[in-house]
Amino acid sequence: MDNNIYKTDIREFQFLIEEQFHEAKTLFSDQIFKGCSPEILHEILVRAKKFSYEVLGPGYQDSDREGCQLESGKVKLPSAFPEMWRRFKDEWGNISSLEGEQNTTIPPFVMQMLLEMFMGANPSFMTYGGFCLPSSTLVEKYGTDLQKDLFRDKLATSEWTSCLCLTEPQAGSDVSLVETRAAKLEDGTYLLTGEKYLISAGMHDLTENTIYFVMGRGEKSGSGTYGLSCFIVPKYWVEEDGSLGGFNNIECISLAEKMGFKGCANTHLRFGDNGPCRAYLLGNRENVGLLQFLTLMNQARISTGVYALGMASSAYYNALSYSTKRLQGKRFHESFSSTASRVNIVEHTDVQRMLLEMKSKVEGCRALIAKLTLSESLVKIYQGQEDKKDRIAHYQGLMNLLTPVVKAYISDQAWRICELAIQTCGGQGYLKDLGIEQYARDIKVLAIWEGTNYIQSQDLIRDKLGLGNSSKLFQFYQAEIDNFLDRATDYPQFEIEFERLKTSFGHFEAALKAVQVWVKTKEMFKIPAYSTRILHMLGDITLAWLLLEAACASSDKLSQDLNDTDEEFYRSKIVSAKFFIRNELPRTKLVLDILQDQDSFCEMDASSWNSLLSNVEAVS
Repeated sequence: MDNNIYKTDIREFQFLIEEQFHEAKTLFSDQIFKGCSPEILHEILVRAKKFSYEVLGPGYQDSDREGCQLESGKVKLPSAFPEMWRRFKDEWGNISSLEGEQNTTIPPFVMQMLLEMFMGANPSFMTYGGFCLPSSTLVEKYGTDLQKDLFRDKLATSEWTSCLCLTEPQAGSDVSLVETRAAKLEDGTYLLTGEKYLISAGMHDLTENTIYFVMGRGEKSGSGTYGLSCFIVPKYWVEEDGSLGGFNNIECISLAEKMGFKGCANTHLRFGDNGPCRAYLLGNRENVGLLQFLTLMNQARISTGVYALGMASSAYYNALSYSTKRLQGKRFHESFSSTASRVNIVEHTDVQRMLLEMKSKVEGCRALIAKLTLSESLVKIYQGQEDKKDRIAHYQGLMNLLTPVVKAYISDQAWRICELAIQTCGGQGYLKDLGIEQYARDIKVLAIWEGTNYIQSQDLIRDKLGLGNSSKLFQFYQAEIDNFLDRATDYPQFEIEFERLKTSFGHFEAALKAVQVWVKTKEMFKIPAYSTRILHMLGDITLAWLLLEAACASSDKLSQDLNDTDEEFYRSKIVSAKFFIRNELPRTKLVLDILQDQDSFCEMDASSWNSLLSNVEAVS
C-alpha cells in the first residue's frame, strides 16, 4: 500500500482565504476564531495535505479492490482502515478544534478545505467518521441534558462514530413510508423495531461504539412525514452514568454490491429482531424528527458537494499530469509537415479545451463551497448580536439557498469532470492503474444519496425560490450579484465578462417569471420537467460570478511585482473565468429558450411506456 494518486494544490485554498474572500478577515479578528492567523492556517493546510498524501491516499485503490465483506454477522473492512482510523482520530479527531501552539477553533470556511482533501484522498474511509461532528451538533441543538452528557463529546472527538438511518427498502426518497416503530418504556426510553437499508458505514469495529440516529414512529404517531421521530440508538447501550452496557441487538443482514465506494459498508440493518433494541428519543419530543434531521441532512448535502469536489479536483490534476508527459501526435496545423515534432498532448487544442473546462469547474465549485461556508462562519460570529440581525438573516439565507446547489450542481459537474479526465488520458484513463476510473465510479452515487439531485431542484424551486415569486432568499442572492456587478467599472478589461454575467442573470430572472406564470395558470405540473435545468442555471451563474471575482482579485495582483510562478497562477485564474463565461455560461440562454417554448414540454402517459416495454419483453 504505497501508491497515492490523490493530488491537490493548497495554493488554491490560500487564494480563497487571503485574496478572493475579503470578509474572511472578519472571521480571524473575531474572538471565536482568534487562533486562526494566516500562518497557523497555512501550517494546518500543509499538515492536512501531508496526511492525505501519506496516510489516506495510499489506501484509496486498495480499499476499492478489497471492498467490504460480511462474515458471520461481522463486517470486515479493508485491511488498511483500522490503522488509518487510529491515526485519523489521533491527529484529526476533533477537526473543528485543533490543538497546536494554541487551541485553534477552525471556522467552517476553512474546515471544508481540510475535508475536501480528506474526502478526495479516501472518500470511502471518510464515511465512517463523516457524521461525527454533524451528529454532535444535532445532539447539542436538540438533545436533553442527559443526551448531551452521554453523546455530544464522544461524537465531537470521533471517539464514537454515528450513522444517519433514514432509508428503508420501501422508503427511499419518500420518507413518509418509513415503518420503523418505537414503543415507550416506563423509564422513558423506547424499544425500537424495524430495518434500515443502504446505510453508509452502518456496521464496523473501528470504534467501541456506534450511535445510530434512526427515523421512526412512536406509538401515538400517525402516518406521513409529520409522524416521524428521531431516536438515538447506540450499538452498545449507554447507561445514564456513561458506562457501556450490552449489545443492543442491531444486526447487519447484508451488504450492498455497488458500482463504487466499495470501501464503504452500505448495510441492511435490523433493529430488535433477535432481542430488545433500546433507544433514547432525541430531545424527548415525538413527531418532530424530520425537522430535527434537517440539521444533519443539510450538512450531509454540503458534504456531498465536498466529496464530489475532492475527487473531481484530483481527477483533473491527474489528467493534467498525464497530459504533460504523454507524447502523442503533432499539432493540428502541422499535421502534414514531415519535419514537425510530436508533442505532449497538453499542447493539443482539444485537450486544452477539456483541461480548461475541468480547471474552471473545479475552481468555481471550490469557490461556491467557500461562499456557502463563509456565510455559515459569519453567522457563527454574529450570533446573539442584536445589531447584526439583518446580516445573520442575509448569510443564513445565502446558506439555505446555496445548499441544494452545492449538493446537486457540484455532484453533476464532478461526474462531467471525471468523464473529461478519462477522455483526456485516452485508453490509459479507462484502465484501473491511473485511478481516474475509480473516481468516476465513486462520484456517480453522489447525485443519488442525501436526496437525489432532482429532489434538490424541487427544494430549490419550491422552498427556496418560492415558485418564482421573488423569495427573500433570492433577494439576498440578488443583492450579492448586484453588488458585484457594480464593480464592473473598476475592471474595464473584463467589460464583456461582466456584461455576459448580467445578461445570464437576466435569463434566470426570466426563468423564474415563467415558473410564476405556470403557478398562476394552474400548470405547476410543468415545473418538474425544467427544475433540474433551472438549478443548473443558478449553478452556472454562481460559478461565473465567483470565477470573475477571482479574476478581478488576480488582476489586482498582476499589477504588482511577482515571481514567474505567481504570475502564471494569477493569469490562469483570468483564463478560467474567460473560458467558463464564454463557453459554459451561454447555456442559460438555451435553457430560457426551452422554458419559453410551449412545445418543449413533452410527456407520455404510463400506458404508452408500458406498451413500449411489452415489445421489449416479448420473445417473438
